[in-house]
Amino acid sequence: ADIGRPAEALAMGRGALSLCPDYADAWFNAGNLLKTERQPDRAITAYRRAVRLKPGMGGAHSNMGDVYRDLGESSRAVDCYHAAIQAQPDLPQPVVNLGEALKEQGRITEAIAVFQSGIERHPDLALLHSNLLFALHYTPWVPPEVIARAHTHWNERHARPLMPRNRQFSNDRTPGRRLRVGYVSPDFRAHACAHFIEPLLREHDRATVEVFCYATSDHHDAITERMRSLADGWRSLTNLDDAVAAALVERDRIDILVDLAGHTAHSRPLLFARKPAPVQVAWLGYPDTTGMPAIDHRLTDAVADPPGLTDDWHAERLVRLPNGFLAFQPLRFVTAREEPPALANGFVTFGSFNNAAKVTPEVVRVWSAILARVPTARLILKSRAFGDPPTRARCLQRFAGNGVEPGRVDLLPPMDVIDHHLRAYDRIDIGLDPFPYNGTTTTCEALWMGVPVVTLAGRHHVARVGASLLSQCGLAEFIATDEAGYVETAAALAADTGRLAALRRGMRERMERSALNDHRGFATAVEEAYRDMWRSWLGCEREETAADR
Repeated sequence: ADIGRPAEALAMGRGALSLCPDYADAWFNAGNLLKTERQPDRAITAYRRAVRLKPGMGGAHSNMGDVYRDLGESSRAVDCYHAAIQAQPDLPQPVVNLGEALKEQGRITEAIAVFQSGIERHPDLALLHSNLLFALHYTPWVPPEVIARAHTHWNERHARPLMPRNRQFSNDRTPGRRLRVGYVSPDFRAHACAHFIEPLLREHDRATVEVFCYATSDHHDAITERMRSLADGWRSLTNLDDAVAAALVERDRIDILVDLAGHTAHSRPLLFARKPAPVQVAWLGYPDTTGMPAIDHRLTDAVADPPGLTDDWHAERLVRLPNGFLAFQPLRFVTAREEPPALANGFVTFGSFNNAAKVTPEVVRVWSAILARVPTARLILKSRAFGDPPTRARCLQRFAGNGVEPGRVDLLPPMDVIDHHLRAYDRIDIGLDPFPYNGTTTTCEALWMGVPVVTLAGRHHVARVGASLLSQCGLAEFIATDEAGYVETAAALAADTGRLAALRRGMRERMERSALNDHRGFATAVEEAYRDMWRSWLGCEREETAADR
């Protein structure tokens, strides 16, 4: 029998358990199979039986935490990860997932401490080190210069040793020929990044580029099928290690390989470290440098990365697209509410649908100051983390500590149906962008649904995405440069219901006329950038060849 198939494996597992009901490893394996089969309750029961029989089985504690985390019960997940680490201190996976769970709850300082201590125990685990890099962007207490050095350190430890010496490529050197472009991402699915990936794939000029997609996640849905239909070549990398995946890219003769994930979940930075394509580019999914000189360029714009301000913090050469580094497409078309809810409610409602990791104590303090300035206003926050009661209570306690009555803050759990998610914007008059980690998809969705957004522009890319998006829509008046200006801008807008009404009525048209909705124009700009990169590589290669003579 093919025991690799879950149904047969589960049947064999049940047989083993009936013969040896006190065998902890059998219960652990059953839990893993049930977890794979998306039977969370039964998986948890199996893991609990395993740890009762063998309390020191760290893997069972850790995997049970994963199930709880998938269910949105992050506090129970945290308890499981702590138990796993206590049972087996040298097991790396619960350390990784504990840090991620704490980050998702908005406990950034604790998450960073977990990652740092984990790196001391597991210095060669690139994934753990990547998670630390990502977490550093959520706190205002780590300046861009320090974050840049941390990325350089990651590269020296994990990536640079993998870079082949005297790399030779067999790609056709014709300057103006059709280019083979590969996109590497875990997010070819219903995901925040899909809003920006799909319009580029769809609008690419197939006379100019041939598009390959390399999927690094096994998540599959209707959006996946749409994107797959837009690709000339589709490859799954989920069962391939980085060396084998790099060899596949090289066999595909990719000219320009584009990383869409950086140091985020299911990314493959060590694939790029092996330099399988002549030109490598970072875009979209990670708000900073990768730290790897193996990636040659990074797509951005002059608002998100003002010339001369952020260049030195990047291992890549920044390529600033002329009309913004993003084009947005809603995953579903939902008609926006015509009037701001304040007209019917008699009070203004602020809101932010960003993940709770971005709602740091510093953000809570400033949003509380806005609520103090507008005493009748309410605030709605929506995040997956708020499905967990202890996380909800902790968030409300933070606001209470800043003088905000809990009744003025509504915490919404996630909504699986995207129409319901978009309809939730009908309850908001003014969007509040978190800082230093700005929203991206959430800001675009808010604007698409008629909600103006107030942002606080910082010093580096992660803190300037909101400024970039608002600039593309002609809403620069809502870009503040310090906390006092952020509070004042939000309060002044809340006091002008006429302005709110005018913005609401005209926002969809404003979005449609903006560069964010010019999908073809965006694709053209990207293609021109790719062509310049290609010609630059050819020129550098000719210079290197001449120097060797």
